[in-house]
Amino acid sequence: MARRRRQDKTDEPMRLFIIKRFVAISAVVVLAELAILSLERDLLLPIITTLGSGSRAPDGVLQSFLRSLLLIAPIVVPVAAGAIVFANQTERRIAAEQEARNAERARYFQRRNLMISDMAHDLRTPVMSISGLAQALADGMVPDEATRRRYLHSITAKSEKMADLVNILFDYVQLDSEGYRLDRKCIDLPQLLLREAASAYTDVEDGGMELRVEVPEAPLAVYADERQLGRVVANLIANAVRHNDAGTVITLALGRRAGVADVVVADTGEPIMRDVGELFEPFARGDAARSGGGSGLGLSIAKTIVDMHGYQIHLVQPYGTYTKAFVVTCTVEV
Repeated sequence: MARRRRQDKTDEPMRLFIIKRFVAISAVVVLAELAILSLERDLLLPIITTLGSGSRAPDGVLQSFLRSLLLIAPIVVPVAAGAIVFANQTERRIAAEQEARNAERARYFQRRNLMISDMAHDLRTPVMSISGLAQALADGMVPDEATRRRYLHSITAKSEKMADLVNILFDYVQLDSEGYRLDRKCIDLPQLLLREAASAYTDVEDGGMELRVEVPEAPLAVYADERQLGRVVANLIANAVRHNDAGTVITLALGRRAGVADVVVADTGEPIMRDVGELFEPFARGDAARSGGGSGLGLSIAKTIVDMHGYQIHLVQPYGTYTKAFVVTCTVEV
């Protein structure tokens, strides 16, 4: 519980933290000054007057010195103490934020290194296979024409898989690059969704699944980068295919609410048991994800694109009669 409270404090914006601490400490300082002034008036000043009357020092010198000291003390002491407390708390907050950043950075590099290792493995396997098949063809070890065609088909399929992995990594790096800008314009959202659904049919059927499309054909304009928004939809459908079993029903739907449109990719597969907060993090790819292949970047790329548009994406489970659904909320152009 204490660790959770420390985390909540770290999540508080620095500006808000400084304002709250400054107001709180200032209030304490003012109360301390009032208390000291009251103490001076009721107790210390009578004592000083008595001491001054019995002193051998020049007339009024001791009294003047003590009175001056008491005039300064109510201001200097609380302010100095408050400044020390404020500086100490700010320093501790900065140290906590730095520690949190360092920990997050370490986790980021750990996930990145795991992803690079996984992708290197995924690339090395088809490279070695392509090399062996090509060498066999070059050495004339495959005299049968049907076998040669099978080898060539295998080389093509493995080359396409390697190209997909490289393109995914390129897309992630491109989106994360400084200065990258979306090519936004008014597009028809239903037509974009129908186009992506048509492109995904083969992959869905190859996975033994069913793709349902519930997208009205009535025009609905959004101001977006057509290519990148299409990539979001494609990634969400590919994610559903990759991480569900044969027989799963995948639905691409479009709903309209006041001022926004909801793009929904829902499925009847297994629910997501892992921490939902990690789903969209780059390189978040565990053993369960590896069993279905993938780079661990698909959802992260989708969220990056959605965020760049100023839209929202979240997971809902269950979603009506479906086990789960990813919902992208887009602003509609009037």
